[in-house]
Amino acid sequence: MMNPAALNVIAALSGTALGSFAPILSNYVLQKSITQRDLLNRQLGLRESLYSDFIQNASRLYADAMIHELSELNELVALYALVSRIRLLATPPVVRAAEEFVKMIVRHYGEPNITVDQIRSSALAAKADPLAVFSAACCKELRDILRRGELSGTISK
Repeated sequence: MMNPAALNVIAALSGTALGSFAPILSNYVLQKSITQRDLLNRQLGLRESLYSDFIQNASRLYADAMIHELSELNELVALYALVSRIRLLATPPVVRAAEEFVKMIVRHYGEPNITVDQIRSSALAAKADPLAVFSAACCKELRDILRRGELSGTISK
């Protein structure tokens, strides 16, 4: 049989040890949550900026491809570089949409130029947003990440 005084000492020390461990564990869990949220916010900002850059450059090249022949490869190469950066972060639907849009631009550079009147007619015929698929894929990806609260695509947790 154990001495009651020793039992009281063991109980007191155990309670003290557990009591001092609880704030450490709580702080660890809180800090981990804050770090994950900060990483998520940075990644969302990075994706939004990257997708915005792609939309801006791709739309400009798309318009150029409609009315000019390909004369300068640098801008097209820069667009391919953006797609490669997208591959590093994005989910497959976003990557596919970006790749398809670049293919559309390249196809248009190989086709006869169109006039401003033809562009206006195309815009009025509801064909005005060739980036709709890419934009929708980006919106869905960003909403899914926010809803789940975690990164997806090629970024691991």
